[in-house]
Amino acid sequence: MTPVAGTARFRRWAPLAGSLAVYLGLAATLIAIGLHQTQGVFVYAQDDPYIHLALARTLAEHGVWGIRPTEFASASSSPLWTLLLAASWTLGIRAVWWPLALNLAFGIALLTLVHRILRGNAVAFPALVAFVLVTPMPTLALIGMEHTLQILVVVAFAWSVAGMMAGDTPGTIRPAILAAALVATRYEGLFVVAAGAVLLASARRMQAAIAVGTSAMIPVLAFAMYSMVHGGLPLPASVLMKSGPGRFVTVGAGIAAVLSDWFSVLNLFGRPPELVLTIAVLLAVAFTARRREPHLIRATTIARVFLVAMVLHVCLVKLEWFYRYEAYLLALGVLSLALLIGGTPDLIAGPPAVRSAAWTMTVVLLGVPLAVRTLSAIGTAPQAMRNVYEQQYQLARFVRDYCPRAGVAVNDIGAVSWLSDCPVLDVVGLGSPVVAELKRHKEFNRSSLEAVVSGREVPVVAIYEQVFQPVIPSSWTLVGEWQIQNNVAVAEDTVGFFVTRAGDAAVLRQQLAAFAPSLPQGVRYRAR
Repeated sequence: MTPVAGTARFRRWAPLAGSLAVYLGLAATLIAIGLHQTQGVFVYAQDDPYIHLALARTLAEHGVWGIRPTEFASASSSPLWTLLLAASWTLGIRAVWWPLALNLAFGIALLTLVHRILRGNAVAFPALVAFVLVTPMPTLALIGMEHTLQILVVVAFAWSVAGMMAGDTPGTIRPAILAAALVATRYEGLFVVAAGAVLLASARRMQAAIAVGTSAMIPVLAFAMYSMVHGGLPLPASVLMKSGPGRFVTVGAGIAAVLSDWFSVLNLFGRPPELVLTIAVLLAVAFTARRREPHLIRATTIARVFLVAMVLHVCLVKLEWFYRYEAYLLALGVLSLALLIGGTPDLIAGPPAVRSAAWTMTVVLLGVPLAVRTLSAIGTAPQAMRNVYEQQYQLARFVRDYCPRAGVAVNDIGAVSWLSDCPVLDVVGLGSPVVAELKRHKEFNRSSLEAVVSGREVPVVAIYEQVFQPVIPSSWTLVGEWQIQNNVAVAEDTVGFFVTRAGDAAVLRQQLAAFAPSLPQGVRYRAR
């Protein structure tokens, strides 16, 4: 190999190698800090990955889609992720860290794909690093859910559509398969597929538009049929109860509400950075809209997919629960900006001084909110692991040791279901269809909750007092409380322990007192 060829090869692969080093190095650092915070016990930064693990175990061992083999429960918002974990369980891969390993593997594949897309781009390396930090990929890995896979399939689908728009991707099989995989990974994929289908239809690629739209509906209809046959609802309970679709009467009302919020300049730095990314992408598209070079057609296609999906998402689904719900949108936004800016050196015309001032202003407006998000996500991930370790993990230990067969009602079912064999009633409704039905019909109140708990013969309830105070029956007795400090990741810092029969109070109080010395130092136990 000649020195020139060696130098060219180095320049070609250096951006990928550098971004992988940032990604894996940060992930390893966060894991090490988190393990120090959790006394060496590996714990995810959210309780939800344990729901997927419990679902996958039940599906693999008993053929039942649920937390326990006795009851169907559509508690997963990602059918594909649950099936992937169930397949791994069947093959003997059953370690708690396996979702983390999958996230890291999908993260490597994602950066490899983005590097390929940005090949020859003037800003390839900073764009790849921004891609790692803004999404933020290391934090998503510690969350241990399907979001890294989601971003990978989103980028692959958007790039496939962009290739079709530019005329260099023959056939519809690949985008159709990616559309189905995208929606099966997370239902928000419908927003991205809708954007892609509209763009293809506008370019008179009707066959491709119909193919991706039809393929996207296959996993939705398949799960709906499976769920309804087993007595469930057409959509997963987690989609119906967490995502909040229909929170505005119409999409138009949602757009009006979002715009009224976005018109406030103060929100540029006070909310997730989707606003500044949206403005920047809009301006970049406006500058390049009339140019027909193939690389700009691909770039503007991805930008338009981002813009349409962003509007649909902010109007129909809530944003920002520990950086993960909007991660795919930020990834698309960063990628589209990199393609538009790095592939178009003359994007901003004018004298050097004007161009320099414009780029400086762009960097500041984008950099500040994106940097705030990055620093917050990276900085809070280890503390989030500690929060879950101090609250849900300790609750799971307590239930496993003191309530092995009696049953318990909780509001976070993940770690409790994964680490114990205790029958679990989910007062949120994700893992207990009876509660989901009550909430769906707006009949979830003190009397109905008391009836459900009594009917299941659940003697112990461990829930967030402040959240559930309006529906806590007067017949329940508060026995004790756990309170964590420096909460950044769980809904409330205090869990209250109740007995549903007054005669059981002394026994539970004794059990809590016996368990208290084993609690981490940051957890305060108060007997009541």
